Amino acid sequence: GGASAPAQAAQQGDLRRARTRTPGSGFRGQGVAALGRVLNAALARTEGRLARACSNWTAEALQGFMSRVLEQRSPELNAVYDGAGDRRRLQRPSLEHYREHWGRVNGVVGRSPHLHKPLRDSHCRQAVMWWTHHLTEDARAAFRRAGETVPMLPEEEKPPCRASPDDEGEGALCLGVEQENSCDWCHSKQEERHLPGKHAPNALDARFVGPDDGNPHGWDRKRRCDQDYKDPPCGICEGVGGVAWSDRNEDIHLASCTPLKAPHEVDMATVAPPVYPKAFTSTKYKDVLIGRKQDPFCFKFFPENNSSGVECYRAEDGIAKYYDISKEAVRTDYNVKMNGAFGLFGNITSTVTHVGKYMWIINRLWLGVDMCICTDPGRDKCTQAPNCSSYVWHYNFAEDAQYLGRERIGVEWVGEMELDHFILWSHHMWTDPVSRRLVRLWKPWNGLQVYDPSGWSDTVADPSVFEAPPAACRKGGAKIRIKCDDDGHFHPGKEEGLHFLGSPGARGERSLVV
Repeated sequence: GGASAPAQAAQQGDLRRARTRTPGSGFRGQGVAALGRVLNAALARTEGRLARACSNWTAEALQGFMSRVLEQRSPELNAVYDGAGDRRRLQRPSLEHYREHWGRVNGVVGRSPHLHKPLRDSHCRQAVMWWTHHLTEDARAAFRRAGETVPMLPEEEKPPCRASPDDEGEGALCLGVEQENSCDWCHSKQEERHLPGKHAPNALDARFVGPDDGNPHGWDRKRRCDQDYKDPPCGICEGVGGVAWSDRNEDIHLASCTPLKAPHEVDMATVAPPVYPKAFTSTKYKDVLIGRKQDPFCFKFFPENNSSGVECYRAEDGIAKYYDISKEAVRTDYNVKMNGAFGLFGNITSTVTHVGKYMWIINRLWLGVDMCICTDPGRDKCTQAPNCSSYVWHYNFAEDAQYLGRERIGVEWVGEMELDHFILWSHHMWTDPVSRRLVRLWKPWNGLQVYDPSGWSDTVADPSVFEAPPAACRKGGAKIRIKCDDDGHFHPGKEEGLHFLGSPGARGERSLVV
């Protein structure tokens, strides 16, 4: 069945809901599976016997349901989403465009049936979003009277979408299904970079209209300008960022920037590509790390693939940074300025070693107490969670970045330089035409990185810096070991030495790092 009457006009309640960007606490869940259970409970309350589990649908049946929804959708609601850059907005201009797209993916699934489940699950999520956010309450009531069956969400983590590297159709299908899993574009194994979903697609493609996460903090185009912004696209001296200390748009010291030359005015032979050496040591490195807040004091956080939530900001002085992609390894030694309750203890030194899919964080705390935290940073950040992997960034992750032009930019901790500006999705990078080195990188919800050109060396003199697991993380090493087994490997249920965290401030930390 379905509703055939003209689309219902949006009422004030519909519009008020559309303008509410953040779901209420009763409509949230930790992780995809938990969120599915929470929202399915809400669907069961409103739709009753008409709600049907995702597993009971085919992709083509879901496309039929979504067609009927689109025929009755409220243009007023989509106008709200479109005007705010909200991710709920429709990505294609008409039902006919969607039908053309579905025809293509159905053809792929016809010859590659293993892709039906990831496509169906993706359709279920899209269908529920459209039902909830693109119909007025009156339109939903009309559908209910007509006996329209409504899909529910999958109550499991997203299934992997495995495309053959030789099949463009499979690659395009999986790109659509897995677009949110953008960490893999840069943080898969180097040897997998050629595979679908393991490198960044072309953000200039008309299919991609940013901001992908709706820009929930309302950052302006100096602080954030993504490559898939379409109206207008990002230009020279946009998205430059700087030293930020909170999510408020004004809480940032933006880098000064003066446009010098547009791309067509630059001799491209003088432009250095934004590519790292395959191995290097940097002795003049600084950063401001930005990542999603997980505890009150921002002691433990990790950069995510979108800007939702509250972010943490921490300035760090690099003592040395080592990288070798042949070993899938990076290590950075830091002096870290502690804030809040931990400011009482002054600065700490920290060593972060990432080898393969695992990471070890060694903190030298107060009074000679050492701590090691063993982590699996990508564990819950892909379609196969909790069996995901996050590796060291590809040395050439930005080789296809778009060139925006040459600028005079005030480089933090270095000074004014004439640099070439590149953009890849939300990443901005600047290279020096004189030294032909990467100098500056900015991503609004991951951080600011600055490499003084005089601090580079294209080698790692002592390969033992990549010892993994580090000795401090093994039994008998650091006094405090969090999530480490006796051999220093990640173990989610292990902890040792927490009694050393005895001061009031440290007792607070005990609750932060486990």
